[in-house]
Amino acid sequence: METLKVVDKHGRAAGEVAVSEKLRTARANPQLLHDVITGYRRNRRAGTASTLTKGEVAGSGKKPWRQKGTGRARAGYRRSPVWRGGGATFGPKPRDFGRSIPKALRRKALAAAFADKVRGGEIVLVDAVARPAKTKEMAGWLKTIGAANAPLIVLGAPDPAVERATRNIPGASVAQRGALSAWLLMAHGAVVMARGEFEFLQERL
Repeated sequence: METLKVVDKHGRAAGEVAVSEKLRTARANPQLLHDVITGYRRNRRAGTASTLTKGEVAGSGKKPWRQKGTGRARAGYRRSPVWRGGGATFGPKPRDFGRSIPKALRRKALAAAFADKVRGGEIVLVDAVARPAKTKEMAGWLKTIGAANAPLIVLGAPDPAVERATRNIPGASVAQRGALSAWLLMAHGAVVMARGEFEFLQERL
């Protein structure tokens, strides 16, 4: 059975955690991950883009000039899409891009993404997540433990201090273990978590 190294706040070895055989040998289904992550991204779309049609744009319905005899092209009204300031043809209207993702598929995709992170060596286990007062200190800690590449910090419970110190670090995010998703894991590089959070997720997934 393979193990993952646990480091302290200085990046020094502070123990090991065993990786279960099932998690180590799990194989991701690319189509499953694609479908679930696409669903998450679709559900985040606001779908509020909207344009005015020729029936909604402001303007007169009066014929700008007579039909024949002027030498110009026929024109019926200034709200026509061919006119500057006229209505949009086939423009976007508010719509719902959401897609329902079954709970079983969400769990399978999360387990596959988590296993992929374990095999890729992108899980950084710490004895405790640092709670610095400043963003600069948090960035330095992440660099010390080898998690400076778009890290995702996983917490067991909300921690305003960690969230505040991480807020302005480019690419970094903080998430509670109950809110983890395949999309969150795949959107980040290193995944930082305490030993207890890893053992909990390994048992659940």
